[in-house]
This record gives sequence, structure tokens and C-alpha cells, in this order.
Amino acid sequence: MPSPLASGIDISQFNGNVDIAALRDKVDFIIIRCGYGDDYPSQDDTQYRANVRKCLDNGIPFGVYLYSYARNPTMASSEARHTLRLLEGLTPLYGVWYDLEDSTLPTGQALIDNCLTYCSALRQAGYYCGLYASLSWMRTRLNSPRLAHLDRWVAQWGPDLNWPDAGLWQYSDRGIINGRVFDMNRAFRDYPAIIGKGEWTDMTK
Repeated sequence: MPSPLASGIDISQFNGNVDIAALRDKVDFIIIRCGYGDDYPSQDDTQYRANVRKCLDNGIPFGVYLYSYARNPTMASSEARHTLRLLEGLTPLYGVWYDLEDSTLPTGQALIDNCLTYCSALRQAGYYCGLYASLSWMRTRLNSPRLAHLDRWVAQWGPDLNWPDAGLWQYSDRGIINGRVFDMNRAFRDYPAIIGKGEWTDMTK
């Protein structure tokens, strides 16, 4: 396993009002949930804009993720529009991630089609986009050559990571920082350099 280049957390409205200023010397990056499902303002994460503003104010690089409920490419397109609406005017230096874990998601090629629909829309709009899922899903439901060009954010809680080319690793859901519990992550790529240059094509390199 390579040595991580940076350490960070991911947050959503379920973390409540996070004191991001107090995290400035504790984390290198934060990945923020922007919302879930189709492009309805009611499905925006209620803390998203505040969390982005606090990261910008405190100079902390951030990425974003959207929790998917898409059952077909039409819904995946709506989820892409949802994400793009909330990204307007922003450059997430830790990428955009499609969160695939809900039990209602389809299986087989239908899920692969959703991933390609969403990620293609984000890439065409100029954003670095990858897939978030558990190690189990990566090995089974998302282990397709059609997705080989996409970066992976792998959730495997414990001391070891068993996905060789992961860019991000969510290694714990029980990290304690300043007395608060967070999901903990490590980055194996220099995302600010990669995304800042805007020269990426294959998102596994």
C-alpha cells in the first residue's frame, strides 16, 4: 500500500454545524456532501453551502459528493444536473464523487450505465469525477472494464486497504477530532495539483 499524501474527513448535514476553522491544522482536505438524488432543491444537503463557505474562508481544499438513488440513466442525468447546479462557480480540488451504496440501486449493466451517465456529464462540464463505494461493491457491482478509467474512493474500515489503485480511502467512521466523530480519509494522489492543472484525462493516473 502506498503512503498517503494527505488526510481528511467527509461531512454532511448529519454532522451538524461543523467548526471548520478549528479543523484548519487537523485536516488537509474535506469532502462535502452536496445533496442526494434528483435535481430538487429540497434534496440539497442543508449544510452544503455553509460547509463550502467555511472551507473557502479557512483555505481548506474540498471535494464534493452526491448520494445516488438513480434507478436508470434518466435519473442519473438528473443527479448530474443536481451536482452541477451546486458546483456553479466552484473548483473542488478534491474532485466530485458519485456515492453508490443505497440498497435501491440497480445491479449489472444498469448500474454501470448510471455511473457512466453521471460521470460523463461531470467530465464534460470540466470536473474531475470518480466513484465512491465499499470495497465489496468495488469488487463486485463496480468491477467493470467500462469503468476502468474512473478514479475510486474506497470505503474499507480497518488498518489495510485492499483495492490497489484507489485514489481515496475511507478507513474509519469513528475518527475523533476536537471531540467530534468524523469519517476519516486518506488521499494517495495530489488532487490539487492534478485538478488545478486541468490536464487530466485518465482519472486513474
